[in-house]
Amino acid sequence: MKKGSIERGRRGLSFATPQLTHQIRRFIAARFFLYLGAMCSYFIGVMGTLTFSMGAGVGDNAIAVGLLNLCIVIGQIRGGALLDRIGPRVFFRLASFGLILSGLLYQVVGTSIAGVFLGAAVFGMTWGIADTVPRAFPAYFTADLDELKRINALVTLTGNLAIVIGPIAGGAIALVAPTQAVFLFMVACAAISLIPGWGIEALREPELESSCAGEGSDTPSGSVSAGFSAIFGSRVLTLLFWATMLSFMGYGAFDPLESLFYRDVLKVGASWMGWLSALAGVGGLLGAAIAGVLPPRFVNVRALLVVLFVTGAGSLLYVATPHVLVACAGQFILGVAFSAFGPIKDTLVQIHTPLDRIGRVNAAMGAGNNLAGAIPLLCAPALAHVMGVQGTLVAAGVLVAVVPLAILVLRGREIESLVGMERVSEYRIRNASR
Repeated sequence: MKKGSIERGRRGLSFATPQLTHQIRRFIAARFFLYLGAMCSYFIGVMGTLTFSMGAGVGDNAIAVGLLNLCIVIGQIRGGALLDRIGPRVFFRLASFGLILSGLLYQVVGTSIAGVFLGAAVFGMTWGIADTVPRAFPAYFTADLDELKRINALVTLTGNLAIVIGPIAGGAIALVAPTQAVFLFMVACAAISLIPGWGIEALREPELESSCAGEGSDTPSGSVSAGFSAIFGSRVLTLLFWATMLSFMGYGAFDPLESLFYRDVLKVGASWMGWLSALAGVGGLLGAAIAGVLPPRFVNVRALLVVLFVTGAGSLLYVATPHVLVACAGQFILGVAFSAFGPIKDTLVQIHTPLDRIGRVNAAMGAGNNLAGAIPLLCAPALAHVMGVQGTLVAAGVLVAVVPLAILVLRGREIESLVGMERVSEYRIRNASR
């Protein structure tokens, strides 16, 4: 029985060619360790340090999250352009070394509120660069929609393993050491990621694909503007951009208020920030598995909007009551839906983007989402003063759910047309790759 389970696992990590299988296994392992350290560090290392170690309030948390999001955007923009210039092999090594240096720096500066701000800014920059890895790298391995969907599902699956293990490790560290110490765990994980990541190589060349890329072929190529030009030159990418950006505006209110929700509404300690994040990761394992077995005909913008609506419903349940068990249920649902959303969205972006601009398109997508998340930081403290922490979070959850539902209702005919176009595009790309 045990041998049969191992064989099934090996088949699940097998792809069209041995070379592709080998590269995907390297990529997935490297991605896991890179993300594991970041997930251990962000919530507890930055927000937990401010809230529990330094007694910070909404204003300080908003500044930290604002700096972090701004620097993530800058990192994504620089990282996307850099990836398109130097390719995935060298890029991965630079991203890993950047996280190592930022984790070591945090040990020096993270002893005051101003120091946490500086550490969060540097961490955000390096995290933004590293975040290009899971979003763009699969397109360097294959153009087949079904294989891309499987790869992206594995990325999300291992990412959720990291979400389970990372916060648990961070919570355990916070019980016995200062919260800043979680960044040392990130340093170790980033170093380990270099072992499988050192041999990552591209299996596709942009020059071979640019002639087959129908949309966005006249876009500029010198900066991140190429990413935005490719997005707004494609109806599918444009819809993805605006739907996710508007929904993520709701999630932006969670960042400065969520730790206060734990302290003041749920009335639990910092370690619970890790435990509930881990529970979302458990739900994410199920969501990624669902996305991995989803038939290719369901990988379309309609399915993406439905899943995005479910994430809003889960986030609303998460913050709707002062009861920890209800928050656990909401986190689990949110984890399932968000982890199904990721592979579908990333696959659609990779299919509809020319390979020579894959880094900059992902940078533009990420920049839009993070800027949308930064906008609520300007009004979250004032809203929390008027509506309370919980009331503000409930309103944010409603926004996340309403945006995709409104798009489904108001633009139903356009979505139907786009789904038909996606099926034609999938057929064309599949035949071209044979």
